[in-house]
Amino acid sequence: MALVHEVDSRGMADILVCEVSSRGLADLLVCKVDSRGQARRDDGVWCFVDSRGEASSLVYFMDSRGGADLLICYVDSRGMAGWKDDHPLIGKL
Repeated sequence: MALVHEVDSRGMADILVCEVSSRGLADLLVCKVDSRGQARRDDGVWCFVDSRGEASSLVYFMDSRGGADLLICYVDSRGMAGWKDDHPLIGKL
């Protein structure tokens, strides 16, 4: 389930994320949705929530790829979303 809440500081985050412009550089291809139901059981489908308590992951977006735990690239369809390769965060979002 990927119910994501963006936090304002690195120290509050579960995962440090960097958005990349190329799918080839990404660990995870992400499709943003408005429905929480669509985001369940799929790490690549993210629904951003307003409350920390509702979130399955607290993320902080970084400008640099170097210190990030996860590199993502947004895609337009749920069919394209998902992990590119094996990653330690699979199933943990």
